[in-house]
Amino acid sequence: MKVYVSGQVSGKDLGEVRNRFMLAAASLQMQGYRTCNPLRMRLCEWLARKFGTRRDGSRGWGYKACVLMQLLWMSATCDAIYLLKGWHLSDGARAERSVARCMGLKAIYEEEKPKKKSHGKEKA
Repeated sequence: MKVYVSGQVSGKDLGEVRNRFMLAAASLQMQGYRTCNPLRMRLCEWLARKFGTRRDGSRGWGYKACVLMQLLWMSATCDAIYLLKGWHLSDGARAERSVARCMGLKAIYEEEKPKKKSHGKEKA
């Protein structure tokens, strides 16, 4: 199963964000998942850097193209989305979750604790 890592990026220290995404991807890989880390998409970084913000501080077409490209990539190539803590504070992560839901991708939340296997014994 291929999992897309999603979380808040804007307004955060880029180094910390990269570490969070990389640690999440490494943890998922150790559990047997293949991962897609959007921060490793070089074209997206270039678009965002070159055309991402206008002089007045508003987001330009490069940012919008970057988000759209990520949404298309995720929906076409992934089976699930992994939402880091605080994902709901990000417009981009909320858009990714919405598209993932519409496309039938499984949502996995960082806040969730793994469910224990019952081994056939169920409590009444």
